[in-house]
Amino acid sequence: MLPELRRRPAIKAIVYFDTENDAFGDRDISVDSSESGLAAFRRLAADPIFDVTVRPHAG
Repeated sequence: MLPELRRRPAIKAIVYFDTENDAFGDRDISVDSSESGLAAFRRLAADPIFDVTVRPHAG
């Protein structure tokens, strides 16, 4: 995912919906549903691409 985000600098945010039951009711897509999933999320969130400063809109 990170290489793709670096190619698309106009993307400013990622939205993730954490749930134990998806639309089909049978898949746990929680960030911490597995150790490997949580580790992957932590690696993604710790990347410098997400180290940003939010400034008020000047207009």
